[in-house]
Amino acid sequence: MRKPLLLFVIAVLSAPLAGASLSEDAVRALIAAQSERVAAAVERMRPQEAGEADVFYVGFAGYGAQAVFRKEADFGRRAFEQRYAAHDRSLLLVNDEDDAETYPIASRTNLRHALRFIGARMDPAEDVLVLFLTSHGSAKEGLEVSNGSLPLAQLHPRDVREALDGAGIRWRVVIASACYAGVFIPPLRDDSTLVLTAADDAHSSFGCEDERELTWFGEALLRDALPEAESLEAAFGAARGIIEERERNEGVEASRPQIHVGPAIRAKLAELEAAHADARRSPAAQVN
Repeated sequence: MRKPLLLFVIAVLSAPLAGASLSEDAVRALIAAQSERVAAAVERMRPQEAGEADVFYVGFAGYGAQAVFRKEADFGRRAFEQRYAAHDRSLLLVNDEDDAETYPIASRTNLRHALRFIGARMDPAEDVLVLFLTSHGSAKEGLEVSNGSLPLAQLHPRDVREALDGAGIRWRVVIASACYAGVFIPPLRDDSTLVLTAADDAHSSFGCEDERELTWFGEALLRDALPEAESLEAAFGAARGIIEERERNEGVEASRPQIHVGPAIRAKLAELEAAHADARRSPAAQVN
């Protein structure tokens, strides 16, 4: 007798994805469960506060064969929760070939769902979204997206722009930690967006070995620079200096991290930093 769909989905979610051997039925069941999982995760988020600029965080770990990307997206979640009081307003989309249960998968479709659901909970005039993208990357396709045998499309910069626009999210901080991540800047560039990238559109970034907790860029930005910085722009400037020195010492070709800051988001983030200045300077603001 055929299992009920719910039990079948649970069995699929409990099975590792490594080995590229899931049946077509199993793949369909796993993918069919995703929209509901994302919606449920967003529904559990703390509501935004009227009259305040609240921060929502989405981490997207695209490459399922290496845990460093999951760890970096999660570290980013903790860093931004602490800096901007974004606790219970965060979501991780994660590809992990050994675990399809803990998080919704990182896919182009799930990103659209997540941003649409979160956009409906945000006040578009007040609230800010931080989108942290981490994976391997290419100058042609953007962010690499893979998870065992699942048929996942790559995440192109225009996909991110379309998803943000479709969700009605005005205030945007997009961080792309990947090789060639500079390709994300031209499609995302506008007055209300800050974009930080680990490299320009012609160079690799470094530090994606599986045993690492963070890439070189994530380590410099999230761990070393952000806790003490007065702003995200200042954190990026400090992180870029750390990376440049490390690359010189290691004798590797410079990755050339890039930044775009729209004038409207610069003013918006200045207000946000002022509102959270006391919490930022607290000893409890250190991320572990």
